[in-house]
Amino acid sequence: AFGGINYIEMHKYPLATVSQLQVPDAVRWELERRLALIYLGNSHSSSQVHERVIKQLEDAGPDCKPLQDLRSTAELSRDAVYAGRFDLLGRAMIANTDAQARLHPSLVCADAHKIIEIAAEHGAIGWKVNGAGGEGGSITLLAGPYTDRKRAMINAILKQDSKFKNIPVTLA
Repeated sequence: AFGGINYIEMHKYPLATVSQLQVPDAVRWELERRLALIYLGNSHSSSQVHERVIKQLEDAGPDCKPLQDLRSTAELSRDAVYAGRFDLLGRAMIANTDAQARLHPSLVCADAHKIIEIAAEHGAIGWKVNGAGGEGGSITLLAGPYTDRKRAMINAILKQDSKFKNIPVTLA
């Protein structure tokens, strides 16, 4: 049996297409088991972050390297999920977060860096700051194959700061 995972492709901002990646149920279930979503404890204004990034990139044009780096991670992620390669998905997630930080330093906040450090110490193989990042929002973590290490990672993150919250993940 195959299950779908939504994939959003941005052809020309703001025009987008949503399609489903059809992957074997075993891949989808394993991905769901490995994912953790951590809320950083406060919301953020995406508009404010977008304005800072846009101002910095006003003269850069669509072919600027930081934007190209960011764009390439979506295809890498899609291909990794199709192949059931969680190691490659983790690398794509990290590449995305690194590209966000190169695009503008305010996209990956100090709290996200703390969570990334804890996740790496507990064997996480990927992390991605969600949305526009900034001083709040959430980060998605991709744990390795061991459930006990994922559980220990989440507990260590929650102990780091009482405002951090684990949000259960269910793929639809």
